[in-house]
Amino acid sequence: MIIASLLFTLLEGSRYMMLGMVSVLNSQGVTESMFAEYHAPAYEDYHLFLMDGSYGTGQLLLSKIHARMQELGEENLNPVVSGFGTFTNFLQMDVIDSSIARYELATDNHAAPLLDQMVQVVKKEIAVDILQQAYDKISGGGAGNDLKNSIEIEESCEKGKQADRYLDGALDSLEQAKEDIQSPDGSSGQKKSIYRLKRGVNTRQTMQNTKGHTDEPPCDNPLEDVKQAKSSPLLSQILPEGTKISVKQMSKEDSVEYRELNTGNYGALGKSQVLDKVLITQYLKKYTSNFLKKSGIPHALAYEQEYLLFGKYSDEENLKKMAKRMLLLREGINFAYLLADSAKREEALAMATSITLFAGIPAAVTAVQMGILASWAYAESIAELRTLFSGGKIAVMKTAGSWSIQLSEVATVLFQNSIKAKEANGGQTYIDYLQAFLIAESVEKIGDRFANLLEKNLQFHIGYENIKMDCMITSMETSNTYHARQVFLTFVTIAQLSKQGYRFEKRYDFSYRKQKDNS
Repeated sequence: MIIASLLFTLLEGSRYMMLGMVSVLNSQGVTESMFAEYHAPAYEDYHLFLMDGSYGTGQLLLSKIHARMQELGEENLNPVVSGFGTFTNFLQMDVIDSSIARYELATDNHAAPLLDQMVQVVKKEIAVDILQQAYDKISGGGAGNDLKNSIEIEESCEKGKQADRYLDGALDSLEQAKEDIQSPDGSSGQKKSIYRLKRGVNTRQTMQNTKGHTDEPPCDNPLEDVKQAKSSPLLSQILPEGTKISVKQMSKEDSVEYRELNTGNYGALGKSQVLDKVLITQYLKKYTSNFLKKSGIPHALAYEQEYLLFGKYSDEENLKKMAKRMLLLREGINFAYLLADSAKREEALAMATSITLFAGIPAAVTAVQMGILASWAYAESIAELRTLFSGGKIAVMKTAGSWSIQLSEVATVLFQNSIKAKEANGGQTYIDYLQAFLIAESVEKIGDRFANLLEKNLQFHIGYENIKMDCMITSMETSNTYHARQVFLTFVTIAQLSKQGYRFEKRYDFSYRKQKDNS
């Protein structure tokens, strides 16, 4: 009897250890089985892993996930065996409870789980050295230049705004001079008049001097041409005639950025590293569309990267924003070049001198000169945008050799859409500028907008019309409780000491992000 008791006790001890192992394996298997039910279109179209916690309803159903986990656990631990004979499972256990202890949703922390997966996708698809080259091309240096790149873009855009102010100041000076020479009855005075240009054609008006003879302005005035051009829609100035702009738009009211979202309790991710931003933009370059790159999958907007950058809910508005920002950037760069080119400054000064002498405001020569330089920079920039929006390349920084427009050609350039800037080997394209702008944008804004874009695009798939990104689970820690009865101890007297059996509590943590890191 003593030997039998010892034997059964050893057997029960071994069984207890095996039960513990089985409870661990079941917790792992059940949790990973849940994540194996990932959203197929999200993976097929974007290589992103997402588990729909709403089961297509658009409502986060944690209770249904709990029930599904418990069902899977019971199937594993208490399998139904059909056939001849009997089946005895010495490791049989009951699932007392299966629940989610922690979970992470795709929209948490400004869609940080999505951004993290995007980084991992690019790391797998592109060699590190190629990535670094791409980053250097976009940012003009290594990873440490990310902040510098952002500042330089803003500085150039501010320089472009400054050029516009110089232009406005010069026009104000000429307008004031014109008002000063008007007689009280509104007729032209006898001393001087200001000539104007219309639609790129010099309609020089003759001047009557005090001696009674006529005179003609010695030069064209680009200021009025630019003023007239600026009154026209920018896209009409830079896009080829007949270009069709997408009319796609999304609803703002139910967007991820504006509605109240479900939030997980998994914990915050670490902040994105500097190089992560270029990895994210490389991902977006491949998996999203823009004005020059069409998408082959269902999409709510045709110009997705422009939306990620500016956040407007129609393609046309985002394209307008893109054109305006590129114009400001190029104006700033071109204006800075003109200020540094002594020959072009002298050319502008000669024109400004003639204009101010005719206007009778020689003291305003410097203001008019700066306005002429600003007009010149604007015309050069318009020509550049035509090249970029048609898929060409332009020089990043200007030199005498890469400058395209002569001062005398400003009017012609502004009103003939076919005139483009010189293309430059090794220059930057429209898509390069898009990526540079995206790198300079905050990761949080890109994350929120991408989550919204992804949600709207996935809803085009049949059967997924109601999905919501704030119901998509990306990480989860499960808590599982099991109960097992004693078996071998029931054959010995010691069994009378405990009739409660065994209780096992196990947790298992799984994340699509961690799996991608470890694979």
